[in-house]
Amino acid sequence: MATKQEIKERGIRIGVNQLVTYATLVPIFWFIAQPILVSALAEEMQDSIKQTVAAEVSPISNAFVALLQRDINATKKDIAALKFRQRQATDWTAEDAAYLADLDIQLDALEEAKDALQANNTT
Repeated sequence: MATKQEIKERGIRIGVNQLVTYATLVPIFWFIAQPILVSALAEEMQDSIKQTVAAEVSPISNAFVALLQRDINATKKDIAALKFRQRQATDWTAEDAAYLADLDIQLDALEEAKDALQANNTT
C-alpha cells in the first residue's frame, strides 16, 4: 500500500507531466491556428478598407463624372455647329472634316470615361 508521501509525489509527477505535455501542445496549436486567425483578420480588414476607400473616393468620382458630362455637352455642341456649317457652307475643307472626326473620337472617349467612372461608383 502506498503512503501519503508516495501518493503526493505521484500526483506531483502526473501534474508536471501534464504541464509539460500541454506546454508542448500550445505552440503546435498556435502554429495551426495562427494562419487561420490571420487570414480571417486580413479578410475583415480588407473589406473594411475597401468600404472606407469607396466612401472617401465617391465624391471625387462624382465630380469627375460631372466634369466629363460638361465636356461631353460642349463637344456635342461643337459637333452640331460643324455639321450645320458643313451643310450650309460651300467652303468646307479637309481640315474641317478632320476636326469633325477628331471631335467624334473625343466624344466617344469622354463617354467611355464617364461610363467607366459610373461603373466603378456602383461596385
